[in-house]
Amino acid sequence: MRGDEEWGSIPELVRAAARRYGSAEAVADGRTRLSYAELGERVERAAAACLASGVEPGDRVAIWAPNTPDWIVSALGAVTAGAVLVPLNTRFKGTEAAYVLRRSRARLLFVTGTFLGTSYVASLRR
Repeated sequence: MRGDEEWGSIPELVRAAARRYGSAEAVADGRTRLSYAELGERVERAAAACLASGVEPGDRVAIWAPNTPDWIVSALGAVTAGAVLVPLNTRFKGTEAAYVLRRSRARLLFVTGTFLGTSYVASLRR
């Protein structure tokens, strides 16, 4: 059976994995460890945050952050809210990121504070 036939969507796959694997480790990044249940809970909170921010199905949600557990949660949360994911390259300058955000008409941006000495928020403000 194909995955799309069994679960139907990525959000349903995440929910099924949380139920089925619960306390098993889903994400390991340095000292950070998330179980499938914890990942599922965080994804649902991120989806709720998207919806509370006015995101509607089909809207674009951007992520400008390095590969971390927060990136995973943000991406899955956006998709769970029905959004289209717009990942931004962590090497982009503020003007490049602003261009993609404008062109994609992203309704919401998940962003990290600072990465490799660059403050993404400050670079967007410039």
